[in-house]
Amino acid sequence: MDVGIVQSGYNDPAAALILTELLERIPSPTRAQIDDALSGLFSRDAGYQQFYQVVELAQARMADPFCQQEIAPEFRDDLQVVGKLCPKVDSAKMVQAKPCYVEDRVPANACIIKMLRSPHPHALITHLDVSKAEALPGVVHVITHLNCPDIYYTPGGQSAPEPSPLDRRMFGKKMRHVGDRVAAVVAESEEIALAALALIDVSFEVLKPVMSIDEAMADGAPLVHDEPIVYVNGAPADLEVQNRGSATRGEHMIINFPIGAKPHSNIAAGVHGRIGDVEKGFAQADVVIERTYESTQAQQCPTETHVCFTYMDGERLVIHASTQVPWHVRRQVARLVGLKQNKVHVIKERVGGGFGSKQDILLEEVCAWATCVTGRPVYFHYTREEEFISNTTRHVAKVKVKIGANERREAYRH
Repeated sequence: MDVGIVQSGYNDPAAALILTELLERIPSPTRAQIDDALSGLFSRDAGYQQFYQVVELAQARMADPFCQQEIAPEFRDDLQVVGKLCPKVDSAKMVQAKPCYVEDRVPANACIIKMLRSPHPHALITHLDVSKAEALPGVVHVITHLNCPDIYYTPGGQSAPEPSPLDRRMFGKKMRHVGDRVAAVVAESEEIALAALALIDVSFEVLKPVMSIDEAMADGAPLVHDEPIVYVNGAPADLEVQNRGSATRGEHMIINFPIGAKPHSNIAAGVHGRIGDVEKGFAQADVVIERTYESTQAQQCPTETHVCFTYMDGERLVIHASTQVPWHVRRQVARLVGLKQNKVHVIKERVGGGFGSKQDILLEEVCAWATCVTGRPVYFHYTREEEFISNTTRHVAKVKVKIGANERREAYRH
């Protein structure tokens, strides 16, 4: 706590036990020995310098219980709060494993969800038979595109009216990435759920995928969303033309208001704007530099993977979720399951790391629907593999920058 190492708390008790055992076994461990001790601990913060500093501080206090050595530096003598050591008020509880996370709430009789996912980045389901899975003893329900709500939404945690296209159906016929949803098995145990997944008979028409920004924008590129577009407000005059040749699977996409979207060109949104005379600025610049920067996809890797537990409390749906957007979860789930928002209670448990990845609704709506259909408590917890293939990660970016400047240090950007 004194070196500021406590973060989400999800595995801080484990770190404390690991380092305590290490010091009991090796009073003066080397850096390599500390690394070895921590090697079995999955944590985004396992490489921080503070892990080595906490061992140093513990050694000093074991030798002298009255040691008051401070590890974290302080800054700005002219300020009283900013730049000063400030203890995290809940650190002690977190190190003692007192806060509750979603999985701490799950009773023994909760049903388990396991998801059958697409092995293809782009495909259409041509055949789906879940009858054998449904007949397996212990299987409570199987959810597919054939029996899920026919409602479109955006998984993004954004205030209503959502600016993002409503392009997600709980389950659809079209697969748009490896790990996309095919079917969800709700069963009385994890073993039964996994066995049921193996009994699902599914066939795909494999389509050509788009694997980069350049591929997505190329002429004749495969369309990620080829369904008809429906506008709630501000439909463009050429909407009928845009929808010509759209897929006829019975699916569609809803756009609440114009956001520069061109789904049939693989563009989800577009913004244009300028301030001043850009061309004149570049003409007057002494130097102009133009560069293109690209980033790779990044997975947030929270220690706690996505997790949700739902149950009915009378006529009220209760959702225990590890989420960064509880109000958005309530609004979206209420609409999907056909309840008023005051009949949906979202309890945001302590989040074991999110880093932005838990700002989307990725499993809460499936878990909630399973409870509404079956009346049973339901638990859905991503595996680490699912965290990589089924989570919305930080997107790849390609940014073109043009900047000009003159000897008066005036800058022009484009």
